[in-house]
Amino acid sequence: MKRRQFLKAAGVGVAATAIAKPAIAQTNPAIKWRLTSSFPKSLDTLYGAMETIARFVAESTDNQFQMQTFAAGEIVPGLNAMDAVSSGTVEACHTAAYYYFGKDPTFALFCAAR
Repeated sequence: MKRRQFLKAAGVGVAATAIAKPAIAQTNPAIKWRLTSSFPKSLDTLYGAMETIARFVAESTDNQFQMQTFAAGEIVPGLNAMDAVSSGTVEACHTAAYYYFGKDPTFALFCAAR
């Protein structure tokens, strides 16, 4: 009976030690994306939202994932934002999908379909 209690206590002790053991710091390379927009800086509600999201992402990842934002026309014209992602010019874009309805009719879904 005492042996079972000892093994149970030892198992709990080993488990507690494994949980309390400090994690070895992982050094991952920082990720930096360029994010272009279809909207100018003067549209603060649209462009400003993109800047806010980029800031929140950077803060929540301890600046390990950063998105540098660009307004329409800084890298590519506003209506070429999605094409810039497709070609690899930038890593992400902030646009309205219905601007590209002519390329694929499903882009109208969940955006402005009647």
